[in-house]
Amino acid sequence: MFYFKKIVAPFLLPVPLCLEILILGVVLLLFTKRQKLGKAVVSIGTGLLLLFSFSPVSSYILASLEHSYPVLKGNEVRVKWIVVLGAGAFCDPDVPIGDRICEEGLYRLIEGVRLHQELPESKLIFTGKSTAPKMAEMAAGICGVPVNEIMTFPEPRDTEEESSAVKSIVKDDRLILVTSASHMPRAMVLFEKQGMHPLPAPAGFLVKKECADPFLPMPGPSALQQATVAFHEYLGLIWFKMRSLSHHLSFQYSPDMAHGSTP
Repeated sequence: MFYFKKIVAPFLLPVPLCLEILILGVVLLLFTKRQKLGKAVVSIGTGLLLLFSFSPVSSYILASLEHSYPVLKGNEVRVKWIVVLGAGAFCDPDVPIGDRICEEGLYRLIEGVRLHQELPESKLIFTGKSTAPKMAEMAAGICGVPVNEIMTFPEPRDTEEESSAVKSIVKDDRLILVTSASHMPRAMVLFEKQGMHPLPAPAGFLVKKECADPFLPMPGPSALQQATVAFHEYLGLIWFKMRSLSHHLSFQYSPDMAHGSTP
């Protein structure tokens, strides 16, 4: 199911989805007699691509995710663990260590270290396949966090596996959960599913307050990035709810109940 999710989801993101619609429209125009339908499909694909490239639209879609939780002030809480979820990483040895972690991963790392400085008795936990060691290396080598205050879980491949790995160490202790602001709603659901009660510490906001622009915002790649992030997270939440519903239904409709016996 992990690989199915990773293969199918990219085709439902804004740019691939719009291209799929456009390709379908072109095929209808070139190889069928359904010209009106082809033109309509091409128009829909073009309109959606333009819509997702327009920053007011993409910002509105993403803001509801990013602003679900406020920024956490470390000096107002007392916890033992600060968990920083992994993000994308690169394996190029010819670039500096900072270039081997994607931008959102750097934001998470910085926020985790900031909170650790405000809570010096806490321990930093970095998770994520291939990302955790690089984050730990930066935290120790560049940010000066003592090595004995850092733990890594490099095996988990996604947030669900990260939550399970963290539970095995944290148990019932309080923890701070650091991840991207857009990813926080989904991460909180998965960690709470494990019986934990994390304090959310969102980082890496893409939707920010800006000074009023006298010019009409033009479509651009940054808006497409925001729409892509929003789609990715909403798809993740839908996937989780579908799995939860499936498990619930399979539990209700057990083999014994199918044969008419009482549970």
